[in-house]
Amino acid sequence: MLSEVDMIKRSRHELVLILAASLALVALVGPASAGDPKAPRGMIAEHCIECHRVPGFLEVARSPEIGAPDFDEIARDRKTYTVERLKAFLRKPHFPMRQFNMSDSDIDNIVAFIFALRKPPEVD
Repeated sequence: MLSEVDMIKRSRHELVLILAASLALVALVGPASAGDPKAPRGMIAEHCIECHRVPGFLEVARSPEIGAPDFDEIARDRKTYTVERLKAFLRKPHFPMRQFNMSDSDIDNIVAFIFALRKPPEVD
């Protein structure tokens, strides 16, 4: 039978393990965006697919001169395309992106859509 002190130590140890496992999961998945990944489908269909290849959307004729990255490519490049960088980029679009009037909610939703395309990083 465990003493009260031993039970407290065991409970603390279990809590530390749960916390460590939770932090490891967050590190694997990456930071989440507050948006809804399903919400921007209309906006993506109306604006993004003109220049970007987007999974789940029909291919349209795109100019190769624009060089806009595919959404899959953006999703895979975790170092370049962080939540903060994507949001900053979408707030201040530049050529060839037209000046969209996007709310913070729109931006959060587009970032969430892109992050939903990410696969967990491979563990060695």
